[in-house]
Amino acid sequence: MQKEQKRRNGKRVSKAELARAAGVSDTAAGNWLKGDHGIDAPKARALAAYLKVDALWLETGEGSPELEAARPVIESDVEDAPAIARKPQLIPVVGRVQAGDDGLLHIDDFSADHPDGYLSWFATCADAYALRIRGESMSPRYLPGEFVGVDPCGQPQPSDEVIVLLKDGRRMIKRLLWIRDDQACFESVNKDHPNIIIDCEDIDRMHLVLGHIPKIAFRSIE
Repeated sequence: MQKEQKRRNGKRVSKAELARAAGVSDTAAGNWLKGDHGIDAPKARALAAYLKVDALWLETGEGSPELEAARPVIESDVEDAPAIARKPQLIPVVGRVQAGDDGLLHIDDFSADHPDGYLSWFATCADAYALRIRGESMSPRYLPGEFVGVDPCGQPQPSDEVIVLLKDGRRMIKRLLWIRDDQACFESVNKDHPNIIIDCEDIDRMHLVLGHIPKIAFRSIE
């Protein structure tokens, strides 16, 4: 224990004061001062706080007794983003999609085994896929050349965008508004088309739309 520790704010402190600060007996504090016994880390931190010196220096003699100047705390109203717990996967681009005047999707399909490239992106579903937007039919929500990620494993909830696959083969991209009384109501991405209500028995399945995927994520097939 360093001799300088007997000073606090420029004033000498007694053995009894050191003992009270560390929560030990006067004898133990005296042994520290004489160098007969070492000081453990918890008590070193307590004494360092009392003496206003660096705890590592007090315990080992290494470094400087001076405390580093406290850095100003800058408060922010921006929350920390959650940690990314999974790695990106290669999502196949399996079609180029365009909405017709009837609100239905026209998709130039590609096989998942022979896709139109890949997108390096995050998805929890191994069967996730992507579509490339064609034309202005879904503007301004989706623009030509943009990519839309789709999760066929997710369970769509009201307000989610979905690819609606009907049993008669028709496909639509809509926003799910509600499901009740064996019917589902959808809002069109293109506001020129009114909301529609479809019997649930006519719906084969719905795939959850993940949203835009940046073009920079695209990987061509070489």
